[in-house]
Amino acid sequence: MKSPRYNDVSENPQTILRCHSRYSSPISIDLIIEILLRLPLKSIARCRCVSKLLASILVRLDFTDSFLASSLSRPQVLFACQKQYKNDVIFYFSTPQPQNPDENSSTIVANYHMSFPFDSPSLCSAVSGFVCTDDLRIIKGRKTPRRVWVICNPSTGQSFTLPKMKTRKRIWIRCFLGYDPIEKQHKALAMTSQVTKAEDHQVLTLGGTDKLAWRRIECGIPQYGYPGPHNICINGLLYFKAKAKYSSNGQDIIVCFDVRSEKYNFVKVTERAVHPEATLVNYNGKLASVISQSHSHSIFHTTRSFEMWVLQDSEKNEWSKHIYILPSLGKYISPGENLFFVGVTGADEIVLCPKSLFREPFYVYYYNLKRGTIRRVEIQGLERLEGSYRVDTFLNHVEDVKILK
Repeated sequence: MKSPRYNDVSENPQTILRCHSRYSSPISIDLIIEILLRLPLKSIARCRCVSKLLASILVRLDFTDSFLASSLSRPQVLFACQKQYKNDVIFYFSTPQPQNPDENSSTIVANYHMSFPFDSPSLCSAVSGFVCTDDLRIIKGRKTPRRVWVICNPSTGQSFTLPKMKTRKRIWIRCFLGYDPIEKQHKALAMTSQVTKAEDHQVLTLGGTDKLAWRRIECGIPQYGYPGPHNICINGLLYFKAKAKYSSNGQDIIVCFDVRSEKYNFVKVTERAVHPEATLVNYNGKLASVISQSHSHSIFHTTRSFEMWVLQDSEKNEWSKHIYILPSLGKYISPGENLFFVGVTGADEIVLCPKSLFREPFYVYYYNLKRGTIRRVEIQGLERLEGSYRVDTFLNHVEDVKILK
């Protein structure tokens, strides 16, 4: 008896896995997509290796869009762990991001994704499932290391190096990653930079059908000093810090880059809102800046308050200032331990985290802006890492199975 044969997807785009038997029924692609959407991420990754038919479905736009839409409803907290004094790999973990401030969970188990090899990495930005990392690498044919940018997707394991930016200016280059939620496109923004001025602005679109290539764009807003590195992308707008004049007392600004139109704008701010130690965050869809009122500008066991500046009207450059009083932190934080601002959840909770992992356990702190209370959640699963690690934490991470090229 001959074994069943399966039709190729190309023969009938609406039906796959059709078995030539009177006892079988065709399984529609829509049904298979519904089944795949119910699988955990790691199972979907395995399906890519099962057959060419399943692999072809997993790259279909209707499947990747549906998976992303589902992921947006369950955002994650992403942890990027880099071993100190040995910058050769970054390990990625994630946990569900709390959506209900009444949750009493004191412990969450982190899900390990995978690791990516590097030579000397420095994280640049993370947005909509992808991470941009600055790395110094020895490129084939060169004896000295060259700075490159690597795009990683912790959900799929995909990583690739961006092409070299063509510029005659032999100076430092800054790169950011942005995302346009309307066109559902990731774009990299890069510029040459030195103490005097940032210039030669270029953009690269990821995931298109064309070969990856940088293209120059105009920037009518003079930017001085080193732009960034703190940046955040909110609803298709990429924000980072800069100066409007080249001087020690030059006016501080926040540069705004529209990922879709590829146009620049800027936001005038007060000195505190754009302080080098201030953290840019997404506060209910608005740009905000948070900074501790302590002399170190971070949160430690004796810190009593912090301030948050919220951009209420971008056209009028109107900011509102809010001061929040912290409860006693002595029972949570030991002397010498510092916490840093990560962002704001949809439940109006400021997230605070340490930046180092050198002893167990590892905690994430949630400060409720409305109630003035703080809760501590232990993150289990990071104990598999031995030694001392630097930990970068990102909110609103989504699992995106899209393959960028």
